[in-house]
Amino acid sequence: MEIASIILLALAAYLIGCISPSYYLVRYIKHVDIRRVGSNNAGTLNTFRELGPWWALPVLLIDAGKGAIAVALPSLIGLPWWVVYITATCAILGHNWPVLLKFRGGKGAASLIGICLAYVPLAGMVAAIPGVITVFLARNGIAGLVAGFATLNILLVVAWVFDLNGLVPEASWRQPLLCLPLTLFVAAIYGISIRGQLLEAIRQRSVRKALYGP
Repeated sequence: MEIASIILLALAAYLIGCISPSYYLVRYIKHVDIRRVGSNNAGTLNTFRELGPWWALPVLLIDAGKGAIAVALPSLIGLPWWVVYITATCAILGHNWPVLLKFRGGKGAASLIGICLAYVPLAGMVAAIPGVITVFLARNGIAGLVAGFATLNILLVVAWVFDLNGLVPEASWRQPLLCLPLTLFVAAIYGISIRGQLLEAIRQRSVRKALYGP
């Protein structure tokens, strides 16, 4: 019975992840497919480019909310703690490869933000500070995400090693085991999507080109 519940919950998390506010908003307002304009990504940053900040904000909140719901579901139903690894992963899979959009979605960063904030809220909020500062200083959302997620994962490892329960309640290997692999997964998906840009940046030894492109 528990196995059936886990399978159904994983499917539910995937379907929740499939909800793509960026696609539907841009389709409704501009009558274009967001996956064919800008960065060709159905996500918050591309919505910002196409519709501006006031439309990007609800997209961010909804996409992050999908991740937060995926984290909350197992405990609400009374399933074992480790099921959150399955539901969180399925939410990102749904965001990136939504069945309703023929498996062409976003990159999963906003959903990962929701996962981290729901799972380790205080550490997530602390890590958001350098992320936001970097966005404003570099004027680049990707740089901000790199700074924020890097800070978060360092904090989680430090909290585990030094038993900082004030920062991460019941700090252990469980928190970095969820957030670090998902961070690397989302980073890999993004890297693959801009592999030409990254190769050129490596050739020119330019971090700026990796973040800003040509």
